[in-house]
Amino acid sequence: MERKRHLKTFDTWMNGTDGEPVDVAAADVALIVIDMQRGFIEEEYSLGIAPTQEPFAMAVPGCVALVESAREAGVPVIYTRATNLYDHADALPRRGRALSQPETARRMGEHSKDVEIIDELTPLPTEYVVDKSRPGAIYGTRLEPLLVGLGIRSVVICGVTTNICVETTAREAHARGYDTYVIADATGEAEPSRYWHALYSIEFLFGTVAMVEDVQRSWGTEVTGVPGFPLQRPGVGSAALAAVV
Repeated sequence: MERKRHLKTFDTWMNGTDGEPVDVAAADVALIVIDMQRGFIEEEYSLGIAPTQEPFAMAVPGCVALVESAREAGVPVIYTRATNLYDHADALPRRGRALSQPETARRMGEHSKDVEIIDELTPLPTEYVVDKSRPGAIYGTRLEPLLVGLGIRSVVICGVTTNICVETTAREAHARGYDTYVIADATGEAEPSRYWHALYSIEFLFGTVAMVEDVQRSWGTEVTGVPGFPLQRPGVGSAALAAVV
């Protein structure tokens, strides 16, 4: 009798039990911290892409935990910054329906406060900062030569936003053959639906969705997780809260 192939759908992924702990690569691996900048995280510098910056700020504790774990384990830490030239000549032009919308003030210009990495994640002098003018961290940047130079074969990705720069970077890394992990409780997105669908898309094909505690355990550092993280699927993590908030 022919076995019926199990098809993973968004509903089965959200409500299933395939969120058990996973092993994360511990050798030839780098931590990539995506766009944890004042313009995204702090209300004073808000980009205005969400009513409040709280959905993005929820990524801060997880990113801090991952950076601390990486430093302890000797894993290279690479930060990316979304930024444009002083006159935004390298910014993507508006197209399609966006042309009918009022143009917003241009932010994230080079040397502005917007592009600074938040104080909680200040890079060490021995860590790397890669600037980018597109959502993905690999296209048109120095990141891929850096990964090659460091002998990296696996990447652990955290930061903001889950549905845009994090997911795009995961797709780019997968396309180049990197073993890719995206850390669910160390990312943030403006809307829960976009957060969940981005993680589902990544898990479906482009990488492995893991938790901070998976990384800590795999790298041999203290397992703390991110207590109280507001978005968790049933059965995922040590203290699952709610499927959708």
